[in-house]
Amino acid sequence: MLDKHTLTLYKRLLTYIKPYWKVVSVTLIALALAAAMEPMMPALLKPLVDDSLIAKDPQAITTIPLLIMLVFVIKGLAEYASKVASEWVAHKAILAIRAEMFAKMNNLPQQVHHDYTTGKLLSKITYDVPQVGASLSQAWIIIIRDTLIIIGLVGFLLYTSWQLTLLMLIIGPVIAFIIDRASRLMRQSSKSMQNSMGELTQRLEEGLNGHKEIKIYGAEHYEQARFHNTAETLRKHTMDVVKVSAANVPMVQMLAAIALAGVLYAASVMSAQDLFTPGEFIAFITAMAMIFEPIRRLTNINATIQKGMAAAESIFELLDLDEEPNTGHKVLTEVNGQIEFKEVTFHYAGSDTPALASFSLTLPAKQTIALVGQSGSGKSTLANLITRFYQPQKGQIFLDGTPINDIELHHLRDQIAYVSQNVVLFNDTLAANIAYGRDDVSEADIIAAAKAAHAWEFIEKLPEGLQSVVGDQGASLSGGQRQRIAIARAFLKNAPILIMDEATSALDNQSEQMIQKAMETLRKDRTVIIIAHRLSTIENADQIAVLDHGHLVELGSHQALLQQNGLYANLYQQGDSING
Repeated sequence: MLDKHTLTLYKRLLTYIKPYWKVVSVTLIALALAAAMEPMMPALLKPLVDDSLIAKDPQAITTIPLLIMLVFVIKGLAEYASKVASEWVAHKAILAIRAEMFAKMNNLPQQVHHDYTTGKLLSKITYDVPQVGASLSQAWIIIIRDTLIIIGLVGFLLYTSWQLTLLMLIIGPVIAFIIDRASRLMRQSSKSMQNSMGELTQRLEEGLNGHKEIKIYGAEHYEQARFHNTAETLRKHTMDVVKVSAANVPMVQMLAAIALAGVLYAASVMSAQDLFTPGEFIAFITAMAMIFEPIRRLTNINATIQKGMAAAESIFELLDLDEEPNTGHKVLTEVNGQIEFKEVTFHYAGSDTPALASFSLTLPAKQTIALVGQSGSGKSTLANLITRFYQPQKGQIFLDGTPINDIELHHLRDQIAYVSQNVVLFNDTLAANIAYGRDDVSEADIIAAAKAAHAWEFIEKLPEGLQSVVGDQGASLSGGQRQRIAIARAFLKNAPILIMDEATSALDNQSEQMIQKAMETLRKDRTVIIIAHRLSTIENADQIAVLDHGHLVELGSHQALLQQNGLYANLYQQGDSING
C-alpha cells in the first residue's frame, strides 16, 4: 500500500501541512487518545462479567458502567477533535496547492499552454486536487488511528493469550500481499481515470465555447457521441477501480474470518478446560471482533490513497515544469522603443519549417510599422518574440540596443501594451477590465481612457456605468464594444510600445473612424507595431514590412511599396483584406 514511490509522494504532500504543525500535533494527540480507548472496551468486559455479573461485587457493579461511559465520552471527544483538526489542516493544504498551481500556470512558457489542452489543465485543479485532499484529510488519520487501535488490541490479545494471538497473526503476510497487489492495480486505473477526466473537461469546454458552431453546422449528434465516448471511457476506468476496491475488502475479511474461526474454536476448547475465565473469553473474542473494523478501514482507505497518489503525480508533474526563463536583470531607466531583430531564426515545437529564418529588421523608435503578409508569414511570431512569449533558437532581439533577454521579464512587458483581434475580457466590472492589473488608478483616469477609445459613449448609458459587470468573455457587450474596452486598456497603460493585432476588425465603419482618430493620438511618441489584415488601415504607417514564409521581402511606405509593384502591390490589388 505504501511503497517507496508512494511514500515519496506522500512526504512531499505533507510539506503542505508542515506550517500547521501545532494543529497537526493536536490531531495526533486526539488520535492517540481515541485509539487508546479501543482496547479499554474489551479490557472492561472481563471485570464486568467476572466481578459484576458472576461475583456480584457491589463496587464493580457501580464502577464498571461508569468507566465504560467515561471511555465512550473520551473516545467521542477525541474523535471529534481529530476530525475537525485534520479537515482544517487538509483544506489549508488544498488552498496552498491550488494557489501554487494557479501561480504556476500563470508563469508557464507559452509552449506548455500550447501543448496542454485547457481541459486537462482545468482538470488538475478541479478534479486532481480534491483527490489529494481526501488523502490528506482521511488517509493519514485512518492509517495512524487504526494502526494504533490494532496495535492496542493486539497487545491486549497477547496479554490475554499469546498462543491464540500468534495463531491469528499467521494470516498477516497473505493479507499484506493482497493489499499490495490491489494497490498497484488501483494506481494504474486511477491514472487512467485522471486522463479521462481531463479529456471530459476538454469536451465540456469545447461544447460550451463552440455552442453556436455546433448548432449552425448541425453537429449536436456528433458532439454528443464524442462526449458519450469520453464519458464511457471514464466510467470504465472508474469501474476498474471500484472492482478492485470492492474485491479487496471482502478477500481480506474472508481471510480474517478464517483465522477468527480457528481462534474461536481453540478459545472455546480452552474455556471448556477452564483455562479461560468467562470474562477473559468474552474479552478476548470481543477484542478479536473489534480488529475487523480497523482492518476493513485500512484496506478500504487504500483506494483513496491510490487515487490521491495518482492525482499527486499529475499535480507535481505540472508544478515541476520549468517556468518562463527570466534570466534578465536589467531595468531600463528610459525606453524610447527601438526594436531590432538580428538574424533571428525561430520554429515552433514539432514543426520542421521555421516561422522566421535569419530574419533581420529594425523598428525605429516612436514610429508606426505595419506587418503584412499571408497567414503563416511570421507576423504574429514577431509579436510573440518581442513579448518573450517564445524564445528564438538563433539570433537576438534588442530594445534600445539592449538584448531583451538581458532585461528583467516583468519590466520588459511593462513597456508593452497589446490589443488583440481576439479580445480577452474578464468577468468583472468595466472599470476593472480597463484598469486591468492595476489598483492605483483613479476613476478619472479610467474615464479619460474610455473617452479616448470612444468607449465612454456606451458606458455612460449603462445603468451601473463603469461598475457594470461584462459577463464571461464580455458576453454582455458587442464585438465592437469589447474591442473599444481593450483599446481603452491600452490607452490607460500608456506604454512606450504598442502592439495591435488588427484592433479595429470588429468595429462598424463609424466606430472604426472614431478609433482611427483615437489611434492617431495614441501613436504619438510611441513605437506602434500593427499586425495588419485590412490594408486600408495601415496606409498611414511610417513603414510597412512585407513578410513571406518567415522572410522580410519588402520594406517601405505605402506609396513606395505600390510603386515597386511587388508582393505588397499584388496583395493590395487583390482586395482590402488578406488572410492573416
